[in-house]
Parts: sequence; structure tokens; C-alpha cells
Amino acid sequence: MELIVSMSIMGTLAALAIPYYLEQQAQSKTVKTVDNLNTIASVIKVHYDSVVSRASGANPVPQVDAYLSSAQDIKDSTAVITYEFNGSTHTVKFGDMFGKKPPVSPFGDQPYQIQSEQNASITFGQNAAGTVYITSFTPARIKIWDVQDSSLFNIKMKL
Repeated sequence: MELIVSMSIMGTLAALAIPYYLEQQAQSKTVKTVDNLNTIASVIKVHYDSVVSRASGANPVPQVDAYLSSAQDIKDSTAVITYEFNGSTHTVKFGDMFGKKPPVSPFGDQPYQIQSEQNASITFGQNAAGTVYITSFTPARIKIWDVQDSSLFNIKMKL
């Protein structure tokens, strides 16, 4: 009889603890995903900002690569930033940013996705005195998201 009572008490405790544990595990994955997305965004922003100081040519604003018009895995070797320097075109690839191991989603260990939403552009004008000035500037914008749930986990960032 004591064994049955002990087992029923342990069963009740397990019934209360298991759902809480599963909820905490899912919440931990959510926090990890948001942290990963912010890390990816920070790395891309740092590289983009470092390229801005080197870019030159007719359009001194680095471009988010046109290949990103469709979704790309963050782990592939696709170039994310293209810029001109000393008359030649240079690219910064994902592999250069993240090395061999960019973060992966804790929800099934899938790579994150990235897509270009808007290229940067800059327009110059010149006044009567011959001074060149910027008339308009549009920042690049990209979207980074977790393929497991693109509606819940995504970051849109301006570069």
C-alpha cells in the first residue's frame, strides 16, 4: 500500500514538473534564436561599416549583393556586400564573416536565412558654386530570419 501511495505522489509531481520543464526548454530556444539573430545582424553591420570607409568609385555606397534577392542560407559562401575600391570590385562573403561555424537555429539545427530587401543608393548634386553635395541617400536593408518560424523570428536591419 505504501508503495502505491509513493508511486502516485511521484506520478503527480512528474505530471506537474514535465510541462514546466518543456515550457522552459522552448523558452530557452526562443531566447537563443533571438540572440543568434542579433549576433548575425551585428556581424554584418560591423563588416558593412568597415567597408564604407574603403569604398570608392562612381557609387561609394557598398551594395547588398543582388544574389540575396532570394533567400540564402547564412552558412553558404555567397557574397553579402559588394563594393568598389581602386577601380576593382570586391566582395565580402558570409564565410569571411562567420568562419566555418555561423550560428544555427536551436529549433532543428537549421541555418538561418538572409535576403536583401533594398540596396543602398546615393545621389549627388552640385550647386552654382560647384560644391558637390548629397541630395539623397537610401540605406541598404536586409532581412535575417529563422527558417523554423519566419513570422516569429526575423530581424529587418538597415545598413
